[in-house]
Amino acid sequence: MRSFRPFELIVPAWDKPHLVASRSYLSYGKAELQDKLDRNPYSFLHVINPAGTKAAKAKRGSEGFFALVRNRFEEFVADGLLQRLEGNHIAIYRQTTPTSSCTGVVGTLAVESIRSGRLKVHEQTLQKRERLFAKYLNTVGCHAEPILCMFPDQDAPGRATQQCIDAWIQNHSPEIDFSTTDRIRHTVWIVGEIASLEISDAMENVSSMYLADGHHRVASSLILSEKFPQDSAKQHVLTFAVPESELVVRGYHREIIGMPWSPEEWDAAFRRMTEIDHVQRIPNHASPPSDVGIVHVHHAQANWVLHLKEPADQLGRMEVDAAQLQRTFFEPELNIKDPRNDKRLAYIPGTLNSADLRARVMKQPDSVVFELHPVPTRLIKETADRGGYLPPKSTWVEPKLRSGLFIHDIQ
Repeated sequence: MRSFRPFELIVPAWDKPHLVASRSYLSYGKAELQDKLDRNPYSFLHVINPAGTKAAKAKRGSEGFFALVRNRFEEFVADGLLQRLEGNHIAIYRQTTPTSSCTGVVGTLAVESIRSGRLKVHEQTLQKRERLFAKYLNTVGCHAEPILCMFPDQDAPGRATQQCIDAWIQNHSPEIDFSTTDRIRHTVWIVGEIASLEISDAMENVSSMYLADGHHRVASSLILSEKFPQDSAKQHVLTFAVPESELVVRGYHREIIGMPWSPEEWDAAFRRMTEIDHVQRIPNHASPPSDVGIVHVHHAQANWVLHLKEPADQLGRMEVDAAQLQRTFFEPELNIKDPRNDKRLAYIPGTLNSADLRARVMKQPDSVVFELHPVPTRLIKETADRGGYLPPKSTWVEPKLRSGLFIHDIQ
């Protein structure tokens, strides 16, 4: 059985993809969400938020609420806002931003290949969220946002996969091509059934894929497949696989809130760190951290650069900066023992640059931001290969796909 295969795609109506596809629900503030729902009747937000921002007939997170989501999904299909394509296909998706471009393939990945270790993970999941997502999938009955994986593209199998993708793009026009107000261009090619099988065959020769985003979606899909072992539709998860060289990994920064220390107190605390080569103050106009092991710290009255010592177990630098900071500073010095739930610790995505971070602390003089260098894909792979885990919120990865652009119905 193929592990990465074509499937019966559901996509937005050809004239409405820019209106249907939406950002992640969590990325909208309440006012913006209501505005989208009021002004755009085609938005997929109407599916995942069937009551808008008003009180729903069923409690959010309940099976009753999830049933409302399924009903709205079926209404979108019946009204032609979402269309089922005949046959089984792989889609090629390209996302272009002002600074990068990433082209990969959308298909379904067999959960059996996930269990066998062909898809390698690097993040621990929470059982409560796993069960909730499994309940959601079972009731809603569709994947509306793919998990994001990367595959090595510098070896022969990776290059062969790339050649299949490039060959289709060079000889066919895209079926979907639109830009969104965040200056991102979305381009989609629906691959013919024979060529889809050729891409699938090429992907079979890729030895391993690495999960970049969607660990809870994978875990919930595994739960669902075990509950319904005879249901073939529930034995696959919607997947967007991209070449390793095109995955964008940004830093994920740490903010310590409610610490009204003076610069001198922070100086003293940094000098007590056991795994630090040296620390020095830097000017406000300093550039971002230039490499792993280098951390910039921003305070309303001062800025520092920390040069961390390389961990003792040097097997390709197995410990990322976030883990080393937690182990050697946040826990012993600040008594932050539970980084997932301590309210003094906030996480800032790497979409904010150094100037944004400094502006942030100027508005909040009792906070300090630790600016981290992005985790290299090499280290993500090394961690996953040895069965290890990165700390929570270690990587901000792109591309971020829009919900409702590709749908896999498992009902």
